[in-house]
Amino acid sequence: MDKQELLTRAVLDDARLLACFEDLVRKAVLPRFKALLVEHEPERYADDRPVRFFYQYPPTLRLQGGPSCRFVRGHTDADYGHQPGELNFWLPLTSYELTRTTLWVESLAGAEDYHPLELGGHGDIGSFHGTLCRHHVPANATCFTRVSLDFRVGVEGCFDPQWKFKGTSMDHVRRSLEV
Repeated sequence: MDKQELLTRAVLDDARLLACFEDLVRKAVLPRFKALLVEHEPERYADDRPVRFFYQYPPTLRLQGGPSCRFVRGHTDADYGHQPGELNFWLPLTSYELTRTTLWVESLAGAEDYHPLELGGHGDIGSFHGTLCRHHVPANATCFTRVSLDFRVGVEGCFDPQWKFKGTSMDHVRRSLEV
């Protein structure tokens, strides 16, 4: 069993963490996502019409110890079989001021204009189109461990819940919810 699978099992065994994650998704992430859809496409997403979302469950827990020269190379999630109809959400659980290590993302697919996601504080969540936009994490040179959660959300009509990742043995489980 690899390290990431061990972390996934630890998350699945933590009922309190999963309950907090569900609250975060239901009460903050999906309502905000719907509001953005209504704002940008009012003719398609009327405020009073329910929208079905598909979200990754459980979230992925990431640990990046330091000091270390290990890093996450630049990639798109399409490189790992993800479909274009989902948006990535990234929630740092340690302060950027401690680790000085954060996620770097392109503003648009192929732009190669990486910028750091320096979120304001605890509870801030960054989002980006990780299937198409390249992203990476540099090495953590500090003595602190960088901890984060990430997950993906798809919107009905743009996301196929039957999608199977090509060449993978363990796909993310999705839950759905109407908002």
